[in-house]
Amino acid sequence: MPSNSLKIAVVSDLHFVNRANVQDASYHSWLTITPEGNLDNNFWQSLIDKVKKDGIKADLLVCPGDITTHAEGSALKFAWGKLNELAAALECSILATATGNHDINSRGIDIGNPIRDLDKNHSLTENLKQLSPPYPLVNINQVESETDHINRIHYFGSDFLFAPNQDEYNLVILNSCASHTSDPISYERGFVSNTTHQWLESALKSSFDATNKKLGILVCHHHPIQHADHGIGTYDFMKGGTELLEMLNRYGNWIVIHGHKHHAKLSYHSDGSKKTVVFAAGTLSCHKQNLNDDFTNQFYVIDIDSSKTRGTPEGTLNVYSWQGNHWSLSKRRKDGVFTGVGFGDIGCLEELAEKISQAVSSVTGTDWGSIVEQFPQLKHCVPKDLDHLENNLQVYNVDVTTTADGEIDKLEKSEA
Repeated sequence: MPSNSLKIAVVSDLHFVNRANVQDASYHSWLTITPEGNLDNNFWQSLIDKVKKDGIKADLLVCPGDITTHAEGSALKFAWGKLNELAAALECSILATATGNHDINSRGIDIGNPIRDLDKNHSLTENLKQLSPPYPLVNINQVESETDHINRIHYFGSDFLFAPNQDEYNLVILNSCASHTSDPISYERGFVSNTTHQWLESALKSSFDATNKKLGILVCHHHPIQHADHGIGTYDFMKGGTELLEMLNRYGNWIVIHGHKHHAKLSYHSDGSKKTVVFAAGTLSCHKQNLNDDFTNQFYVIDIDSSKTRGTPEGTLNVYSWQGNHWSLSKRRKDGVFTGVGFGDIGCLEELAEKISQAVSSVTGTDWGSIVEQFPQLKHCVPKDLDHLENNLQVYNVDVTTTADGEIDKLEKSEA
C-alpha cells in the first residue's frame, strides 16, 4: 500500500451475548454464544473468511464500543478475544477500542438475595480492567509490556488515552461512558467531563507541532453531534461533544469515529470554515429483529491520505454489508453509507454539476464509473453531497439512475 495510505478497519456495536446469561440473547445479536462456549452460527467466521479471501488489510482496527451486551462478563471476555482475532486477520498493528454503555455495569446488578449477592461484582469497569491483552489499546505485533499497563491506568484514570507516538497520526481513545452510574438518566447518554476536556487539551497542546502536523483520529462510543435520523432519538448525544470538537480543531485536523446509534452516517462538524469528519459506524451484528429497514449490518475499511494535513481530511470508504448469508462489498445508496463515498474538499457542488452535465452523452447517457474517472473529487463526496449533486444536476436535465439494488448506475440527459 502507498506510504501515504492509512487504512482503518471499523467494526462497531458487536453485542456479543451469552445465551446462558442474558434473556432473549438471539434478539440482541447475531453473535450469540452457546452454553458450550461457541458461536451458534457462521456470522463471525464468514467475516474472517471474507477478510482472508479478499486479502483485506488495515493498519489499525477500531471498535467504538458495545462489544458485548449488558456488560455480561463471559461474553465480554469472548468478544475481546474475537476482536484480537480479527485484528490479526487484517494484519493490523493496532487495535483501539472505546468503551460502550453495554461494556460497563451501568445498568446495575440484579440483587436476588440481599446478603449473598453482595459478593457479586458491582464495579462498573472491573471486567474491562481484567481483559488480556490490556484494554483498550493493543499493539498487535509487540509483546505486552509495562507501557500497556500504564496506558490502561491512564485510560481508566483520566477517561482518555492519547497515543501520539505513531508516525502518521495522533490517536485518542475517549471513554464517553466514564461518568455513567446505575441511574437511568446517567447511562442513557455520553459525557466529557471538564477534567477530561482540560487534561486532553493539555496533552494535545504539549505535543502539537504546527509545522509538522499529523492527522488526528478520535475514537469514542457516543455521538458528539446530533444524530436523530429515522427517529432514533435526540436524548443520548455526548454532553460536551461540541466543545470537544472545537477544542480538537485547535490542534490539527480530525476524524471522529463513533458508534452507539447502530445507524451509519458520514458527515461533518463545521467550526467556521474548518470541518471535522464525523463517522457514525453502523452496527456490525445487532440482530435484524432489533433493527428496521433503514439499518444494515456493516463493517468498513477507511482509506485515508495521511499526507494531507491541511484542510479537511481526505479519504474513501469500502463498505461491506451482511447479505443474509454472506458479506459483500455494497454500493447501495439505501444503506446510508456505501462503497463509493468518502470525505474531503470537493469544491462547489453547483459548479461541479454544471461541468458534469457537459460530460453526459445526450442520447445514451454516461456510466457513473466514467463520470468518476473524469471527476475524481466525486470519490470524496459524503452521501449528502451526492443527494445535493443529484438535485443540482436536474437543473441541467440530467438524471441519476440506479440499479435494482440501489447502486448508482449512470447519468442520463433528457431533452429540455
